[in-house]
Amino acid sequence: MIPVEVRGFLSHGGGSSLIIQGSPGTGKTIMALELMDEFLDLNPIYLTTRSTTEAVYRYFPRLRRMQDEINIIESKSVFWDKFFKKIDDKTLRVEKDAFEVYGMLDDPDKTDLTEFDMVCDRVDAFLPETSLVVMDSLEGLSDKYKVSGKFIINLVTRCLIEPAQTKVVVILENENDVELNYLSDGVVTLHRKDIGGRRLRMLTINKLRGISIPQPSYLYTLDNGRFRSFNTFNVARPEEYLPFESIPNTKTHYSTGNRDLDEITGRYQIGSYVLMETGEDVDNFFYILPMLTAANAVSQGGGAVILSVGGAGPSEVKNYLFEYGLSDKLNSFRVVTEENPEEPVTEDFVVAYDKEQFSTEFNILDRETHRLRSECDGSVVKIADYSILETILDKNALKKTIISEKKYTAANKILTIAICTHATSPEIKKTLADSSDIHLKLDKCNSTMILYGKKPATSMYVIEPDVSHGYRDVRLTAVR
Repeated sequence: MIPVEVRGFLSHGGGSSLIIQGSPGTGKTIMALELMDEFLDLNPIYLTTRSTTEAVYRYFPRLRRMQDEINIIESKSVFWDKFFKKIDDKTLRVEKDAFEVYGMLDDPDKTDLTEFDMVCDRVDAFLPETSLVVMDSLEGLSDKYKVSGKFIINLVTRCLIEPAQTKVVVILENENDVELNYLSDGVVTLHRKDIGGRRLRMLTINKLRGISIPQPSYLYTLDNGRFRSFNTFNVARPEEYLPFESIPNTKTHYSTGNRDLDEITGRYQIGSYVLMETGEDVDNFFYILPMLTAANAVSQGGGAVILSVGGAGPSEVKNYLFEYGLSDKLNSFRVVTEENPEEPVTEDFVVAYDKEQFSTEFNILDRETHRLRSECDGSVVKIADYSILETILDKNALKKTIISEKKYTAANKILTIAICTHATSPEIKKTLADSSDIHLKLDKCNSTMILYGKKPATSMYVIEPDVSHGYRDVRLTAVR
């Protein structure tokens, strides 16, 4: 998906120039090809100095299937001897008549512009329809034609953009060329950066003349050889609710309840201690991940014990169950929550504790887990937020509790999902990380939610809401 601002820029009336700049390997060519794919109605023309037509088809096979819609022109060494002059009328046209080019007419070796002549002819043939011309790359064209990048930008502006209202996309290898950026109507920059050895790709919209830019930066991926950017994370809800589709557990592993996460983690081995660490600004929507695991276990006759947190108090858990069509399984859950005199416990699936006595009553979680194990054939998921526990127990007691929980989980062959936030102390985070069998990190970047595995190490994935199954789920897309 191309950012909506860029699509709007190339959709508005009149001609325009757009520079796509970035270092090698950031995906500039893939983005340009994606633009041609998206704007087939603009008669795309691709002028390349990078490779032959056959090589382009080999790397981007979908272009072969669209060769009738997309024109590919290879840049070769043939002299172009037609130039343009300005005509003062409003007729759409391509300007290619004679003009002086910096005194270069007497040196044919410096004016190898035959392919540009071909581009002009094709744009001319499509008039009065608008054309989209992609020039890949400006440095390659400058080197082959032995002219400056500024000259080429001025040339396409005088020949195509102004008189024929052509859309021209120019790929630029050198970032932040102030003069060229000034000459163009739009500039986007593609970057790469590493987070803990994992690649993250970001697109920055530097300018788009005449277009508002509500989201100036986007995460994007080149997964499967396609360019796709990601919008700001927004919670979605299904138009029609459908029953939860369980993913079968095995004798050795619990499913996460999400097929993408199953593939990333290899599922959760029975007896595993899983840590989900959240970064700053990650909202409670992330709680859908452990809830999918719990719902998946309960839908197959298992149980779930949850130490109540902001994202999964008794009412939230109940809402999840109704949404997943599991309201008849309510008694397979135990939500352990702090006593509230103003809201006395009235339902069997809720178990209240006295915060002042919690340090001596922490085995309440083990007690409820043991009860559910006897009722649910031993298949139980336990979910606990340690940022909550840190407000109740002192650090030494909490560290001992973490180690004890790890041992209890393995010995009783259940699954424990521990949660900590950016506010959790470094000491407790380290104990949790050291104890975990699987350590997942959830964060936000450019208002987009991301996930990656720290143990085992995985690539970066963008988390997107998915309601295609008729209930709240997520789709995880690799950032490659």
